[in-house]
Amino acid sequence: MNAIEAAHAHVSAGLAAPGDWLTGHERVEAWTETRDAATNELDLARRRAISPLALPGHATPTLDVIHRVASDPGRLTRSWADEQIAALGEERYTELVGVAAIASVLDTFERAMGRPDPATPEPIGGEPARVRPDDVGDVGAWVSQTTGPTRANVSRTLSLVPETNRLWRLLVDTFYSRGAEFINLSWDFPLSRPQAELVAARTTALNECFY
Repeated sequence: MNAIEAAHAHVSAGLAAPGDWLTGHERVEAWTETRDAATNELDLARRRAISPLALPGHATPTLDVIHRVASDPGRLTRSWADEQIAALGEERYTELVGVAAIASVLDTFERAMGRPDPATPEPIGGEPARVRPDDVGDVGAWVSQTTGPTRANVSRTLSLVPETNRLWRLLVDTFYSRGAEFINLSWDFPLSRPQAELVAARTTALNECFY
């Protein structure tokens, strides 16, 4: 098993387990809804609309967060996020965003390889950790993040939900930053450091990434 396959297996299993504020069942359901956003009629119509606000949201704040993040992230606004956070709580909102982002990475890779979406794992029982880290606060982002010395923003964006962030950072390290090797300007990998940065920058632009 290569590093990517090992990371995918670990992250998939992690999404099925209880997380920070969501149960394993809720996390797997969020993964299913993330997939649905690619073909959901409301999401497709909203993508075609001049403004996403021209159409109603999904039935619940939970569904709206997952589907908006998965289908139209480039047009999210602070006011929309604040509304969802007020309804869900900052921690649950952040975890839903994280699960949707992680699931999108896993599924997009499989599709890029010409493979069908893998079956979602069976949820694992148990209760979420429900622990808010002591070292998070207002750093100018939409949600609380680590305030002390940290890595790049993409690695601390989910620091409010550390269980979910561990899965996210594993994907970041596997696909892009190579962990501690990120500070090295010369890489001995199939893609050179400049090639990796070019792919990352192009992908970021196509996905309308905030960062």
